[in-house]
Amino acid sequence: MAEAGSNMDTSSSVTSVNTEEDIEERPAVSNCREAYLRLIDDHMSMDTLGNFEHRLELLRKSSFFIDIVPKKILFGLQYVQNISTMLLLDPARFKQMKEIGREQTVMQLFLLEKYLEELKRSRAELVEMVPSNDREFSLTKQGTLDQNVSGLKDLVDNFKYMLVSGPLYIKNKLISPTTFHHLPSLRMFLNTKGPVMFDRSESMAFDNWTFLSWHVSGHRLLTDSFEVHFQQLNLQSNEEAHSGVHTVEGNTLHIDNLLPEKTYQFSIRRTKTCNQVYDEWCDIITLITREI
Repeated sequence: MAEAGSNMDTSSSVTSVNTEEDIEERPAVSNCREAYLRLIDDHMSMDTLGNFEHRLELLRKSSFFIDIVPKKILFGLQYVQNISTMLLLDPARFKQMKEIGREQTVMQLFLLEKYLEELKRSRAELVEMVPSNDREFSLTKQGTLDQNVSGLKDLVDNFKYMLVSGPLYIKNKLISPTTFHHLPSLRMFLNTKGPVMFDRSESMAFDNWTFLSWHVSGHRLLTDSFEVHFQQLNLQSNEEAHSGVHTVEGNTLHIDNLLPEKTYQFSIRRTKTCNQVYDEWCDIITLITREI
């Protein structure tokens, strides 16, 4: 009987020690868990992820251009020099560079989309990997987490790097060597302009005319040229479509001589330029003219 009592006392003592150890260990483990969650958020919070999605969406809708800049140029003269340089280019060689620029743009957008998908997946997997049970926080587990957090950071860095369009590698001389004895040294870059968006609150239709307003990334003082297409919808069987195109500089347009009580679709995009390499998106708005 005495031996049994001794075993019971020992068991009770071990249980008591383990409980005390758990109580002391739990805050440290909990702090470690919170530290990992904060670290994940530092590299890729949900707000940052939403910002990346927004920036990629804007880039998909943007226009891409080739900028050609002679080396050792004064910044204030860049625009004038760029125009004069464009006049000297060999058309066939420049066309080839535009095709390369388009391919580079498509690849950039493709890689950004893949990086964003991987960012979402990696962040979700990392959050799931952080143990909820105190006893699961082992050195092996922490080592795996550290490795995956480092991988997430690399993905974020790659995504940020790919957001910026880089220089184009010029394989051949763009200026025919027979034109000049001393050819200027050129640098070529891909540049972007933000998407053109109709202002839904200001664009409206009246009885036989409409007022359209648009902006680029919130800016209204625009000097670029834009094409506005309009097309009548919901035609009757014997009705001919009323349509047209307007080219305009600035950010507003009145279109007159429309038909009353008709549905029109309006689309806007940048006017094509000789150095444009990618422009796959245009904004569309539908308005209904009123009764006279």
